[in-house]
Amino acid sequence: MTINDTVEYIEHNFQDCHFDYLSIKKSKFIRCNFKAASMEEAAIENCEFIDCNFKAARLNASTFNSSAFLNCRFAFSDLFNSIFKQCKMVGSTFEEANLLGVVIQKGNWSYTNMRFHNLKKLDLSDVNFSHADLTGCNLENTKFDNADLSYTNLSQAKLKGSDFRNAKLNGVNLSQLNLKDVYLDITQCALLAHSFGAKIDI
Repeated sequence: MTINDTVEYIEHNFQDCHFDYLSIKKSKFIRCNFKAASMEEAAIENCEFIDCNFKAARLNASTFNSSAFLNCRFAFSDLFNSIFKQCKMVGSTFEEANLLGVVIQKGNWSYTNMRFHNLKKLDLSDVNFSHADLTGCNLENTKFDNADLSYTNLSQAKLKGSDFRNAKLNGVNLSQLNLKDVYLDITQCALLAHSFGAKIDI
């Protein structure tokens, strides 16, 4: 079975298929099954995946550029050393996926489920994580410059050394987080004080 450029695939079953070193552009996949497929070191550009299943797929060392993965499922998938450049990941889930060494450059990761993943020391500047579930994530020494974390769930997250300066934190209850050694800007500090009932006069 092959995958080609500029083709629309609807409800195709690619389970257990081997697409290592695949290079595709401008193709669209709707409700396709990639369960346990091998797509190691693939180069995916300007493609769209809608409601696709990547359970246990091997995607390590792949590069995804300006592509969309909408409401896709990556449970138990291997994304080791994969790179996401300006991708739209809205509503996708990553239960028990291997995200070690992953690189996320900008993009829209809103409404994603990233619970309990290790995102330590990543540069997540300019990434939209609004309404995402980052419960229990290790975010130590992670950089969020100009990121959108509006209404993001950060409960139980490890935040030591993380840098939230210039990030949007609207709707995040900072008073319930362990902010020891966390970097905040003046506006965020005022937001924190307000969450404790302080009246701010700047």
